[in-house]
Amino acid sequence: MKLSTTNLNSVETKFILNIFFELQDSLVKGWQDFNTSENLNIFNGFFEFIFKAGLDESEYRRAIPNPAYDNGTKLIGKLFLETARKFEVHFDEIFPGSFSESRKAQKEGFDVRLFKLKAFYHNKPLCLFLLKFPHYHEKFGFPLSPELEILELY
Repeated sequence: MKLSTTNLNSVETKFILNIFFELQDSLVKGWQDFNTSENLNIFNGFFEFIFKAGLDESEYRRAIPNPAYDNGTKLIGKLFLETARKFEVHFDEIFPGSFSESRKAQKEGFDVRLFKLKAFYHNKPLCLFLLKFPHYHEKFGFPLSPELEILELY
C-alpha cells in the first residue's frame, strides 16, 4: 500500500485503513475459496472452450474480457463486495472495474490486470483503489491472490 505520511493519524484515515485491510483480507479469502472449489475446474473448461474458439486472437479481446476470467473474478470478489457493504462502501464501477479502462502488466510468468475503483462512503468519495488481478494468459488460473492498493485519499 502506498500512502503519504500526511494525516495518517486522522480518524478518517484510520477508518479507510481499516476498510482497506478487511477488503484485502476478503480478496485473499475469496481467491483461496475459488481455487479450492469446483468452480476452478468449471471455468478452466470454459476457458479452454473459448480459447479454442479463437476469442483470444479476435479483435474483441481488447474490448471485452475473457468470460471465464470475468466470471471467475466476480466469484473471487463476492466476499470483497459483502465486506464493502458491511462498511456501507460502494464503488463507481461494477467489480472488478472497467475492463476497457484497465491496464495490463507483465510479471514473472503471468499477467496482472490493473483496475481502478473509486470508493464512496455515504455517497461521498472516500478513496481511489487500484485492484491488481494476477492471471495466466495461455491457460486459466490466478497464480496469486488479488492485491489492493490505495492510490489516493479524498
